[in-house]
Amino acid sequence: MKIDVQDLLSGKSSLIEIDEKIELSTFDFNKNEYKFDGPIHIKGNITKIEDGVIFVGTINAQVITVCSRCLEEVKQNMTISFEEEFTKSHEDLGYQIMETSIDITKLIEDNLLLNLPLKTLCSESCKGLCPVCGTNLNKSTCNCETQTIDPRLEKLKNFFNRD
Repeated sequence: MKIDVQDLLSGKSSLIEIDEKIELSTFDFNKNEYKFDGPIHIKGNITKIEDGVIFVGTINAQVITVCSRCLEEVKQNMTISFEEEFTKSHEDLGYQIMETSIDITKLIEDNLLLNLPLKTLCSESCKGLCPVCGTNLNKSTCNCETQTIDPRLEKLKNFFNRD
């Protein structure tokens, strides 16, 4: 999404208010796919600074992914506050002003990625999947033998059971 900041840079205005809803597609991060349930809402103010503009605001989104333990779908509400600078300089690694506009799509994606948890859980008490048969242990139980012994340590199994 591009925003025209020409009036701000020329001094005709001192503030641009943003209140928009943006549709973004899915993206992959840390071997997980993330989708959005509805549009992403971005709200904030853009003001002029010495060598560019600064955008201060919040991002609200509902993200859909899978639980890291049981692979069930999880919806998370995310509210992210941010403060980002856009400059005309091509030497800076940050966001840049392209002629008379800024593109905030990358800003939104970066802030969402920075605030995603490394492991998403459906609940703190999630039991996950059985490593043998794959049964979701939150919904049912199984009779699988889940105690496996590392073959390198198998001889130590009876170490304390000597006669």
